[in-house]
Amino acid sequence: MRNIILSLLILVAFMWSCEDMYEKQEMYEGEVVYPAKYDTVIGYIGFERVEIDLMSAGRIPSSQIKLGKAEKTKITYDDQEIIIDSLVSWVNITGLTQSKLYRFNITTVDAYGNESVPQEIALIPYTNTDLARVAVSPPRVMASPSAAVVDWPNGISSVLMNYYGLKFSYSDKNGETQSGERGEDSRFFVGNLEAGEPVNIDMEYKIVPIVNRTPILDTVIFNDVLSINMPTSSSEFSPAERDILQANGVTVFTADGVSDIEELVYPVHANSLQDIFYFPNLKVLDLTGSDLFKLPELAYDRNTIQDVVGGGDYSPCIRKAGNISSGDQQALKDLLEAGILDKVYYYPHSMGLDDLLAPYVESGVVEMVETPQSVLLDNQFHLDGIVQDWNWWLDYEYPATDAPAGDGLENIYKIIPRRTSASFVFALPKEYQFNVEEYKYLKFSVYTPKESDLVGTYEPFKRLWPRIMNSMWSFGGNSNYGQEYWEIPRFYIPDNELNQWTEITLDLSEAMNRHNRVIVLNIGGEPWVDFNPPVDLVYYFANIRFEKE
Repeated sequence: MRNIILSLLILVAFMWSCEDMYEKQEMYEGEVVYPAKYDTVIGYIGFERVEIDLMSAGRIPSSQIKLGKAEKTKITYDDQEIIIDSLVSWVNITGLTQSKLYRFNITTVDAYGNESVPQEIALIPYTNTDLARVAVSPPRVMASPSAAVVDWPNGISSVLMNYYGLKFSYSDKNGETQSGERGEDSRFFVGNLEAGEPVNIDMEYKIVPIVNRTPILDTVIFNDVLSINMPTSSSEFSPAERDILQANGVTVFTADGVSDIEELVYPVHANSLQDIFYFPNLKVLDLTGSDLFKLPELAYDRNTIQDVVGGGDYSPCIRKAGNISSGDQQALKDLLEAGILDKVYYYPHSMGLDDLLAPYVESGVVEMVETPQSVLLDNQFHLDGIVQDWNWWLDYEYPATDAPAGDGLENIYKIIPRRTSASFVFALPKEYQFNVEEYKYLKFSVYTPKESDLVGTYEPFKRLWPRIMNSMWSFGGNSNYGQEYWEIPRFYIPDNELNQWTEITLDLSEAMNRHNRVIVLNIGGEPWVDFNPPVDLVYYFANIRFEKE
């Protein structure tokens, strides 16, 4: 009997446990296996849109994306739902016109509509509301009664935006609409305006706003109006080059006072062309100096010697020291672009304006004045070397009256060294430098003492040592560019060319980008001997010149 009861209990327990097992199994029947989610979420804001990266592998094609059973992409925000029938590595969500925080939920979806765990991100797009709050820094305006120049010396870009261009339009005094477009260089010119009246210029700035120190994705257009109150024709202007204008006959510095002037002449050493902007009827600009301007002079006074270089007529083998700055040449660019100037005369490479003027050469508006192949270095630039050092002492006679005969000799110097470092010097006024870009070769003829006079201690005096620099060491103030010293190695005149006219050519190409304005021809190469020759060592130099080839 005990055995029967025990067997019944075991049977009941077994039946109860089996029933409980199937009940638990039933709980897991129809289990959902969720699709894989995107592995990152990084957002970027644009104008009324956002872009969101979803793959750490970067922006790759949908064909390369494998996320288990996932097949689609679902994006929800506010009451909006976007379904993309593929897996994507990034999304572009547009139409976000409100300046507010949008919360985006992004999931993958499998074939049965099951969604992955969402990726979430909150972004605020840049909208018209933000654009309306943009402010462009006020420009600098230079105005005459009939025209104005608008520019931003410090640029338009700021910590709140990057500038990439602008368009402008306005109505001139004839009621005609004038317009233009600018890129990185934002400066522009407006003309034919009514004196004493305001002018409104419609502006379109192409900018990329910066939010939290990061530029947004899109370039946007910001519209604004720039108002300028034009001066009257009796308003006085402050000239940058008063002396130059006075030499041109200007006595009254107002638009009325210069209204009759149609031609201006500027010397090559002019520093600014900005004043031409104030001449309403200017048609011709002569940048050669013509006969109106002489070269400036530079005085030297040292070691008991007083000497002056410069003065006289301009020589095309020299040019302005340095270039006219971009700001000081802008008025010329404005008038050329506006078609106001009929003619500009200019020596090539003389003022650094060649690139600006080049587009107007073919039309004939700009005339590059032809310069000769060869230009003599006149005596107006000869300097007594003693002003630098007594060891540079030499006696000279110009023009030499007893020079040996030769063909085509001009500008002959008779030179007698009196010290071991005797040096023959040419220097320019501080406003000028040698125009090496046009004239690459320095040439001259030299007639040396006879070979029997150049022996022993004086054998080194068969050689020359050209030294070219910005200024001599005792006169550093004569150069605005510091010292740019270079030298051509000492060279000997061959024995078979002594005591006869010998042609020397020096290649100055190395000085192409230098501001050199002093040439020293050292006779002997500084041998540092006790200089006391038994007879005078007489040299003659002639035809010292610059040549293009």
